[in-house]
Amino acid sequence: MRRLQKTITSEYDIICFGPSDWWANNPSCCTHLMKKMSVKHRILYVNPVSSDLLGTHSRKGLITRIIRKCKSLFRFYRKEENGRIHVISPLFIPVQGVRLLDILNNIFVRLQISAVCFLLGMQHPLVWVENIRAADFVKAYGKSIVLYHVSDRFEECPYTKNKEKLREREREITASSDIVICVSKELFESKKNLGKKVFYLPHGVDYDLFRQAEKSGQRYPLPFNDNKPVIGYFGTLTAQNDIELLEYCVDHLSDMNFVFAGQITAGDYSRLLSKPNICFLGKIPYAEIPQLCAAFDVCLLPWKMNKWIENCNPLKLKEYLASGKPIVSVPIREVAENYFNLISISDAPSSFCKSIQWEYENDTELRKEMRIQAAAAHSWESHIVFIEKVIQQYVKESSDL
Repeated sequence: MRRLQKTITSEYDIICFGPSDWWANNPSCCTHLMKKMSVKHRILYVNPVSSDLLGTHSRKGLITRIIRKCKSLFRFYRKEENGRIHVISPLFIPVQGVRLLDILNNIFVRLQISAVCFLLGMQHPLVWVENIRAADFVKAYGKSIVLYHVSDRFEECPYTKNKEKLREREREITASSDIVICVSKELFESKKNLGKKVFYLPHGVDYDLFRQAEKSGQRYPLPFNDNKPVIGYFGTLTAQNDIELLEYCVDHLSDMNFVFAGQITAGDYSRLLSKPNICFLGKIPYAEIPQLCAAFDVCLLPWKMNKWIENCNPLKLKEYLASGKPIVSVPIREVAENYFNLISISDAPSSFCKSIQWEYENDTELRKEMRIQAAAAHSWESHIVFIEKVIQQYVKESSDL
């Protein structure tokens, strides 16, 4: 098939080591990018190999995770997006830290991926890494360009105990990469002095999808029979969400309704579940999220501030902005520095509550339009153009050496 080998044409194959299960989760930034890039390129998307599954920091939700992963493994290989994206969930041994098992596991996984690449005729694809577990496999693609898409501070993952192993893999991936793209300024600053081709590119958004949902007037049906303002959040609900802050807001804003859409995978939400002015919708399909967002009066970004969150760039931020909705966020640098004039920032319960009230009562058409325009500059399509230019420039400079 088409060879990359440190050179590239307008069309090439991509093998992507993804951060999340293609079939089990709503789209991640990586999923969005791969879908858009599949218009020009064939994609082999490798679902996460969770070899630390039995060494997770928290046992809560572990059975659910195992069942979800087993369903994915049972599919093993499928074609998606009209055959332009090929997805594989490699079989693996769910144990990490035993040297012999680690060696066998890596060989077993590499063989499965190599077999699929052989059958697809992918000889030297561009290697896209957004899962540092790929550190054990990237060396097999020495003749290919490696692009490391840094969407989180992966070595600070709150769901895994073995932080030193995460740091080791992150260092290996960084050292092996030809191009590094960071989604937040915090992440960019941690990489920019590495002497590599390091770039800052924040998350994009399905701009048209969210704008059309807002303009259509169609709203996701909510189970409230009053006309109270709706304060909303969508995304997986974990112990990383500031549950105490949310409890305070729900208690002190009884004249408002709160809506949370997403699966609860960790954390104690029992008190929130009992509140009369709150609704948990569970996980809803991505296709319905724009209409849900259109039903909100104020949107929330409510997490505990730790190293994981401090370095993040919330994917839903641009989706909120594209919907034109007021937003209240904890002080994530990526949010506070870029959108301080459009978003209320607070991490104290009392001031967070006041910010929700203020955003609801003081929103204007001008501020709404400013939020929409801030999102318009970050469509996924425009980000793909940037990434393609970065790759082509790298190839040109490499060929000139």
